[in-house]
Amino acid sequence: MTIHTDREYQAELLKLHDQLLVMGARVEEMIAGSMRALTERDTAQARQMIEFDHQINRLEVETDELCLRILARRQPVASDLRLITIALKLTTDLERIGDLGVNICERVIELNMEPPLKPYVGLPRMAEIAQGMIRNALDAFVAADPERARQVVEQDRLVDAYYAQIFRELLTYMMEDTRNIYRAIRAQAIAKYLERIGDHATNLAEMVIFMVMGKDIRHLGSMAEAGERRPRGILFLCIHNSARSQMAEGLARKLLPYGVRVLSAGSEPAAQVNPYAVRAMKEIGIDISAHRPRGVADVPWGDVDRVITVCAEESCVVPGGEMGRESWSLPDPAAVTGTDEEIMSAFRGTRDKLQAHISALVARFSQVA
Repeated sequence: MTIHTDREYQAELLKLHDQLLVMGARVEEMIAGSMRALTERDTAQARQMIEFDHQINRLEVETDELCLRILARRQPVASDLRLITIALKLTTDLERIGDLGVNICERVIELNMEPPLKPYVGLPRMAEIAQGMIRNALDAFVAADPERARQVVEQDRLVDAYYAQIFRELLTYMMEDTRNIYRAIRAQAIAKYLERIGDHATNLAEMVIFMVMGKDIRHLGSMAEAGERRPRGILFLCIHNSARSQMAEGLARKLLPYGVRVLSAGSEPAAQVNPYAVRAMKEIGIDISAHRPRGVADVPWGDVDRVITVCAEESCVVPGGEMGRESWSLPDPAAVTGTDEEIMSAFRGTRDKLQAHISALVARFSQVA
């Protein structure tokens, strides 16, 4: 934030920062409280959190009024104008997160009137990640740190993955016994509310990037000025999802523009990522040690509009559907035998070819200003 010689103006900007942080803290508190109400089956806590939403609504009104007062009296320009306009958007997303917290508590009250469906493990973990995204987005706002904001955008993939997992689990419960349907639908609704909270936290982070850099990264997958349209999401596919596609995913996340989702999967996924792939990627500063092989059935296909196969084997299965497709046909470095250095050389060669392919892919996409 720019330091101004006008002390009154500076005090107004500082107050704006403080109110946004207080609002963010209230929102985090609401999410945590709603999850306690769920896991402890505490209906009184859920009702308390519903009433707590009034504080968030009041903060939204007060912050909006402060922004409008600064706009009217100070007529800010450049970075200050971006700050004020972004603050108006941040309050809207934070207030909406509060509303989603109310929705969660309403479903909790309904669930507490029924016998427990199952121990809740995924939902609290999903909520914890969403809380962290909100906190990190607001920390990035205060520190004017676009890199931290970009990390929040990346975390949304983890929230989406939890949602897909929880949805599949609840669907199984419903298929096993129709008496589970009422409770499973309400638990699924809670998961969906948390997924939406992750989306709103992503909005916060994207607006921070715009505030600091003056670059709008929203909806980049659907915008193009010239050349090839940038995809919404790319899936790198090979048989075992342990080497080539994992390295491609790591490289693409680094090289592709923010806003493009990057995934990888295999038709016959291995138990773990190949350690040589991890070592080869670490040599160029990319850590894929936390990656895990994923099956084609686990891919959120609504997020993907382009599939790139990176295997040369005929058994590499490409799913159907309307989406862009291409093949890079790279031999499997895991099939190479010999000394440790000979195997590493094969993985380095595959890594470098993937980097060249992905760099060419980036060049094909139009650069949105």
